[in-house]
Amino acid sequence: MNLKDISPNFPRRQILKTALTFVTGLTTTSLLSFLMTKSTKPAQAIVVQRPNEFELEGKGTRIKYSILNGVPQLDYKTKNISEHFSGDQIQTLATDIGTLLTIIISRPPNPDLGGNIVKLSFLLPIINLPIGTRETPVQTEAILTTERTSGIIRTPLFGQLQSYQTIVLNGTARYR
Repeated sequence: MNLKDISPNFPRRQILKTALTFVTGLTTTSLLSFLMTKSTKPAQAIVVQRPNEFELEGKGTRIKYSILNGVPQLDYKTKNISEHFSGDQIQTLATDIGTLLTIIISRPPNPDLGGNIVKLSFLLPIINLPIGTRETPVQTEAILTTERTSGIIRTPLFGQLQSYQTIVLNGTARYR
């Protein structure tokens, strides 16, 4: 592209020409040619779809997460627990490393007395499925967090209040 390719009626053409020549010391034409990439290929639209269902498992833990009619649904199963979560019971946080989902698996029977709060958090990586492809394998990580709480009757707890167990999750991401 040359400066002459910019319409002479473009009101800022002369300002652009002067600024480019002054800043670079190059002629305006050579700078514009340098900055503009030349391609002989026509532009192509890339169309992808994002999975809306995940089936994951690892270390005796099974998780099925899906979004049905805009409402998140999550089934969590272990040897001793089988729970269903939906909507606001599932916290989601978009991060640079994926979407972090968190559910509260258990709370103390009497919060006034304190006890343990157990949470499960796991990452859903960004996945692009080509149109026509319905599923792909997925591998991610989960963190089981146990937090000690004192309740309002006891004195405050000291030391580390949270402990963690990591779980490698493998499974399938699907678009339905």
